[in-house]
Amino acid sequence: MTLNRRTFIGGALALAALPGLGETGGRIARVGLMTDTHVEKTLASCAKVRAALELFKAQGAELVVNCGDIANRHCPEGYRLYRQTVNEVYPDPATRPQELFVYAAHDVNNYKPGSNWDMGWAADAFRDVRRFLEAPNEHTSELTFKGLKFLTFPQTVGRKGFPSWADYEAAIARACAANPGKPVFVLDHVPPAGTTFHSRHWGTDRSRRILDKYPQVVSISGHVHGSLVSERQIWQGAFTAVNVGCLNTWGGFAPGSTPPSQAKKSFGVLVMDVYADRLVFFRYDIRDRSECAAPWIVPLPFVAETAPYRPEVAATRHARSAFAAGAAVTVTPDGEGCRVDFPEAREGADAFMYRLACERRTAQGWTAFSRDDIFGDFWKAAKDRTGRMSYRLDRAFFTAGETYRLTVTPLDWFYRPTAPIAATFTATAGQDAAVWTCAEPMKTLRFTEYGRPVPVTSAGVFAPPSGQGTLRLPEHVFKPLRPGTTHRLVIDLDAVQPDGDWCAWRARLQVRGGKVLAEVQTSPGKPGVLRYVFRFAVPKDGLDTCDVTFNYVSPGATLRAAGIVLA
Repeated sequence: MTLNRRTFIGGALALAALPGLGETGGRIARVGLMTDTHVEKTLASCAKVRAALELFKAQGAELVVNCGDIANRHCPEGYRLYRQTVNEVYPDPATRPQELFVYAAHDVNNYKPGSNWDMGWAADAFRDVRRFLEAPNEHTSELTFKGLKFLTFPQTVGRKGFPSWADYEAAIARACAANPGKPVFVLDHVPPAGTTFHSRHWGTDRSRRILDKYPQVVSISGHVHGSLVSERQIWQGAFTAVNVGCLNTWGGFAPGSTPPSQAKKSFGVLVMDVYADRLVFFRYDIRDRSECAAPWIVPLPFVAETAPYRPEVAATRHARSAFAAGAAVTVTPDGEGCRVDFPEAREGADAFMYRLACERRTAQGWTAFSRDDIFGDFWKAAKDRTGRMSYRLDRAFFTAGETYRLTVTPLDWFYRPTAPIAATFTATAGQDAAVWTCAEPMKTLRFTEYGRPVPVTSAGVFAPPSGQGTLRLPEHVFKPLRPGTTHRLVIDLDAVQPDGDWCAWRARLQVRGGKVLAEVQTSPGKPGVLRYVFRFAVPKDGLDTCDVTFNYVSPGATLRAAGIVLA
């Protein structure tokens, strides 16, 4: 992948706007950063690790960090093959870089048959990971490398047998006090909440509250599987946070009935250069060792008021993405729903996402009906981009013969919208015949939190105190469904999430206590009643029951189900 002219010019202008980037002093250290390698039982599963290590070797990295989820699940063979790969890329131990590993949940899962990371086996699992991997560091470690402090913590901080959050803060406080004016690198798997991309959902508030006190900290993490082409992978506020992306697939939650196919192959790694007056993060594509986007340059020492990657400041250095003049969206109804086609919005900058909002024409005018957000093709190599986007909306959204208006709005890295394009169409197919309907779910269905009943409030809404809840669906509904058949559970929800633009109810259609069959995410804010569609296939052993489970919401969120149809 190579930088296109627009990206190069935009990056150059952004770099020119950054303060304090003189060539003061020489480079102190070069560090290779990768994460979420998810290796398995074959050498082929280590191919991306090999490519990353070969890039780091060519770049002269002196320290290599893996920020966790080293294997897809606890996998002795995978760890041994990872070590074999390291030894083959660096056959001479004398020239091999120092290594650090973060120990995370996937490296515990299935340590014992059927176990997961929350079942008390983490300490034993991490011990064996280290042994199979021949890793130099324990799950909690402190390394001084070329005068720089690197603190490594496991995903299990706060759990029995591991450092408490008080221990976590104490280690960081000591390192900061002993290294005044220098960055202190904190290596976690899970990012601090509300910092880099997707961390509002998958980050942790515990580390965020602690790190907010320590401006020297440079938090480096994985877990969220973002794309390193995105400018949301770096954040500055009271400290600096960088997310390394992944060497697996990237995606993230997007409002609407986003299908699993939204997961995309990822090939991104970082090379961090440390100078006395700055950090430079080079973003690489391991396939051809090219820079996939302009580097991030972080001036040192850190000053919050002038930090260049504060979102409100970083946004001013980037042009908004917009459709070219004359761009149009085409909606083609068919028996499965409708196909939506439109050109990429690349005027000014690449679009990060597109908001597809559908309205239904009623006697009162246009009424908001559904919303699906999809990621743009910004992450693809130039040769793989067609210049057009295509998406499908399921027939369960529509009623045959009714008229709808679809509006497509491009969003940039900072979720700023520009002028939309729209099309009006009449649906030719609609929802299948109902197997079961529930017109008044707030009155007739049960809502629970961790298995305990949660009554609907006097205002007629569901508001679990923890933000984790379950809509219990009747057991008799799913038993008649034949294995292998495809069905749709359609729910009209008024889901309110007041905390942030991109924090919303995540809803999963889930076998009670087991497999997730489909999931959607509600729109943020107060969008009113919108339709969400769970499209799922019945497992080969059938379904006794299913529930809709909700999570990733904050206090003050409420939910009202206006109607449910199983078709």
